[in-house]
Parts: sequence; C-alpha cells; structure tokens
Amino acid sequence: MQRKISVLCLALTLFCFLPKSHAQKGKSEISLGYGYWSSYTLFNGVPFSNSSGSPVLNYRYYISRDFTLGMGVSFENIAGSDGRVNGSFVTISPEFTVSYMDTRKAPIRVRLYGAGSMGVTLFSDGDVMPGNADRSGLKLWGFQATPFGIRIGRQIAGFAEVGFGYKGLIHGGLSVRFPRTLRAKEKAIEY
Repeated sequence: MQRKISVLCLALTLFCFLPKSHAQKGKSEISLGYGYWSSYTLFNGVPFSNSSGSPVLNYRYYISRDFTLGMGVSFENIAGSDGRVNGSFVTISPEFTVSYMDTRKAPIRVRLYGAGSMGVTLFSDGDVMPGNADRSGLKLWGFQATPFGIRIGRQIAGFAEVGFGYKGLIHGGLSVRFPRTLRAKEKAIEY
C-alpha cells in the first residue's frame, strides 16, 4: 500500500514538472516560506514538544487566473524538552489553490485565496530506545488546509497563510511568478 502511494506521489511530482511545452500554457510560481505550529507538533505533544519550524518550497502552475495546481515539499525537526531531536518529517504533497479575490488592475496587486493539499510524509524516528518501537516510515500525514491566504505583489510578492497541517498554523514567505511564455517572446523577436 505504501509503495503504491509513493509511486502515485512520484507520478504527481513528475506531472507538475513537465517539459516547457506543457508549462507554457500558463504562469508558474515558486515560493519559499516558513511555517510554525505544524500538525506534527500539535498532535504529538510530549516528547515531540520543540519544533524547528517548517521551511516549505512550493511550485504552482496556473491552470486559470483563479486556480493553480502544484507541489509542496517541507521539512521539520521535532525535539523533546531535553533538546535532543526525536523525529524529523519530510512531506511531499500535491496541492491546489483557489483565488476568491484578486485586484489585478490595482497599483498594488492583492490576491486572497484558499488552498488544500494531501500527500505523504517520511517520518524518521529519533526516539528509538530499548523498549520503544521504531515508528519510522512513510505516513499519510501530509495534509494542509488553508482557508485564508494573502499574496501582495505582482511578479515578486510576499505571502501569508493561516491554516492547519504540515506547513503550520501560520506560514509566510516570498514568491516569484514567471512570465506566461518565454517561447512567445522568442517568436515575436524572430518575426
């Protein structure tokens, strides 16, 4: 079962990073963010009480002006009260976003959106001692529900999200949106 899920996530990853010919139909966006108070920290409690936070790398492809599909990758270390790392989580998750407000024509562009994702997490248990079971492995914990996100800017923008899941309750960072087509600009120069 876990192998099938791994193959599915790999296939979705490859789908999101298809060659340029498919990616030129819309804009692409890459974002780097940092979140805190992830679901791993909140659910696991003691001994997983101190989190490193969750750096997140996202890729989004605009299917339309208001809908994106993409992929997110996150990493988090969780330590006990003694400071020793008790577990680490690497999450790979396909995601979608839906914009419910966008001020395209305003001098400062503001986009309000919601997002959701469901993927897998590779858990590495650092708390294996005599008498404790090793809980490492592939888990179906990689989810994120974001009812409110805001992106301020055009090509380079800052964003902040409030949600629940692997990115954390609060998540923010910077994103870069790439032009719709590079080939269209090359063809315009040729003619």
